[in-house]
Amino acid sequence: MNPARKSLPSLPLILGLISLALFVPGIAVMENTRAWGATMQLAVPALFLGGISLVWGAVILKGKPSGKVYGLAVTGSITGGLAIIFWVVMVPMMMVFALPARDADPEQPLVHQSGEQMKIWVRHIKTFYRDEGRLPVKLEELVATGYASESLLYDSRQASKNVPSFRLMVKEMPPEGEWATTPILEGRIPNPRDGTRLIAYPDERLGVVKP
Repeated sequence: MNPARKSLPSLPLILGLISLALFVPGIAVMENTRAWGATMQLAVPALFLGGISLVWGAVILKGKPSGKVYGLAVTGSITGGLAIIFWVVMVPMMMVFALPARDADPEQPLVHQSGEQMKIWVRHIKTFYRDEGRLPVKLEELVATGYASESLLYDSRQASKNVPSFRLMVKEMPPEGEWATTPILEGRIPNPRDGTRLIAYPDERLGVVKP
C-alpha cells in the first residue's frame, strides 16, 4: 500500500468527529443570532472537515488495508459522511422550522391558555345569543343549558374551583359595529407579571385591563 495512505489512518475519524462536535457551538450561534451568515461561518468549515474525512477514508480504503487501518478508515468515512448529512439536514431544519416554531410559543403558556378559553366562551355566548335572542345572565347558564362544559369556567391558574374565573361585562350584546371596541368578557385572574387581566371582545380579539 502507498505509504501516504498508511499515514495518519485515524485522521479521517478525528476530522469527522470534529465536524460533528462543531454542531454544539453551531446550535448556540443559531439560537442567539437566527442568522444564516453567522451559522454558515461554522457550517462551511464543518462541512469541509466532513468532506476531507469522507474522501481521505475512501482513499485509504482504495489501498485495501487490513486490521486497524481498515477499521479506522471505514469509521472515519462513515463519520465524515454522517457529519455532512447532519449539517446539510439539521441546519436548514432548525433555521427554517424548529427555531421559528419555538419563537412562536407563548412566553406565558397559562395566560395564553386562559385567553384561548375566553375565545371559546365568546363563541358560546354568540351562539346562545343567536338562539335565544339575549345574553345569558351569567356563564353558568351556558353550562346548565349545554352550550359549554363546566371545565371552561375555571382558569388553569386558579387553585380553587369555588368561583368562575370569567364574568360577563355587559347585559346586552353590543351592535355588531361595536364588536371590536366593546369587551363582553373579563378574566378574574391577574397576570403575575403586571397585574393586568384579560378581556375579550365579541370579534374574539383579546385585550387587557390594568389594575
